[in-house]
Amino acid sequence: MAKLPVPILRDPAFARLWFIQASTQVGGNMALYALTILVFTTTRSNAAVSVLVMSFLVPPVLLSAAAGVLVDRLDVRMALIVPNLVRTLLTLGLALVGANVAVLLILNLGVSLTSVVLSPAEASMIPRIVPKAQLETAMGIFSMTLQASFAVGFALLGPLLVALAGPSLALVVVTTFYAAATVATLGLPSAPPVAIERGIARRAIQEPVRQLREGMAAISGDREVSRPLMHLAAAASIVGVIGVLGPSLALSLGLDSRHLIVIVLPLGLGVVGGVAGLRWFGARLSRRQAAATGLITLGLLAIGISAAGAIGAATGVPVIPPVVILAFCAGAAYAITTVSAQTALFENMPPAIRGRIFGVLASIVSATSLIAVLIAGPLADATSAQVVIAVTSVGVLVLAAWSAIAFGPKPRSCGVTGNTALAGQSR
Repeated sequence: MAKLPVPILRDPAFARLWFIQASTQVGGNMALYALTILVFTTTRSNAAVSVLVMSFLVPPVLLSAAAGVLVDRLDVRMALIVPNLVRTLLTLGLALVGANVAVLLILNLGVSLTSVVLSPAEASMIPRIVPKAQLETAMGIFSMTLQASFAVGFALLGPLLVALAGPSLALVVVTTFYAAATVATLGLPSAPPVAIERGIARRAIQEPVRQLREGMAAISGDREVSRPLMHLAAAASIVGVIGVLGPSLALSLGLDSRHLIVIVLPLGLGVVGGVAGLRWFGARLSRRQAAATGLITLGLLAIGISAAGAIGAATGVPVIPPVVILAFCAGAAYAITTVSAQTALFENMPPAIRGRIFGVLASIVSATSLIAVLIAGPLADATSAQVVIAVTSVGVLVLAAWSAIAFGPKPRSCGVTGNTALAGQSR
C-alpha cells in the first residue's frame, strides 16, 4: 500500500489534477497574505483586514452545499476550466488595481466565489480518473497537499515575495500559478454529469442541515467527541485572531508590516516541528492530555507574544528574537493541539455518524474563525492588537480549563486502561 502514491502520481490525469490543486492552494494562501499586507498598509485599519478575510471565508460557508449541487449538473472538466480562467483574470486585476481597497475587496469576493465551485469540482474529478483501489491514497495526497499549502503559501512564499518585491508582484506570481492551473485543466478528460433522479438537488441542499442537526445531537451527548471539538475551535479562534492582527503586531515590534515574515515563518516552521515531535510527545500523554496541554501552551505563548508587542510599542526595546522563539513554540503547540484533537475525534466518534460529526467540525471551526475575524479587527482599532490577542488567549485558557473540568475523562471500565477504555465505553 505504501508504494501506491508513485504510480498514482505517474498517471498523467491524476498528476495534472494534483498540480491544479497544489498550485491553486499555494497561490490562494499567497494571495491571502499579500492582500492582508496591502490592505493594512493602505488603510492602517485592522477592521479593513477583517473585512478582507471575511470576503475569503463567507462564500464557502454559505454556498458550499449549493455549489456541490451545481457541480453535479455540469461536466466536471468544464466546472474546473471556467472558474479557473475567471479566477486567473480576477487575480490579475488584483495585481493591477494597486491600493484601491474597495475594488480589491470586490475582486477578491469574486475570486472566493469561483473557489466555492472549484473545491467540489476537484473532489468530484478524483473518482473519475483514479481506480477505486487507489482512491484512499489519492485522497491522502490531496489532504496532505491541502495542509502543506498553508505553510508553503502563507508562511513561506507569500511573506518572502512580499518582503522582497511587494504585494502587487506577489499577486502577479499568484496569477501565474492560476494561469498554469487553467492550462492544466484543458488536459483533463471529459466528465459529463451523471444522471440523477428528480428531487435530488433539493434533498442535497436540505441534507447538510439535517445531518448538521443530527451531528450536534450526537456531540452533545458524548464528551469524548465534544471535548476535542472545543479544543479545535479554540485553537482556530486564536490563530485566526493572530492572522488578522499580524500586520498591526509587526508594527508594534518596530517592523514594517511587509516584514511580518519574521513572525509568520517561525510559526509555520513550528507547526512542522510540532507534527514531527508528536511521536515523542504522544507516547507520554493520552490524546486528551496532549490536546489540552497543547492548547494551554498555545494560549500562554500567545499572551507572551502580545506582551512582547506591548513592551516593544511602549519602550522601543527590540523584542524580535524572543518573539521568533515564542512564535515557533506557538506553531508547535498549535500542531500538537489540532492533530491530537483530530485523532481523538476519529478514535472515539461512532462510526455510523463520522461524516456528520466531521461536517459539524467544519461548521464549528469555520464559524469560530468568522466570529474571531469579525470581532478582532474593529476591537483592535479601538484598543490595540496586543490587547485583543491577550484577551483571546485568556478566553482560550479559560475554555481549556473548563473543558478539563466539565468534560473530563470518563470513569475507566474495570480492567481497561488508557485509550482502550475510551474505545470500550458504551454509547
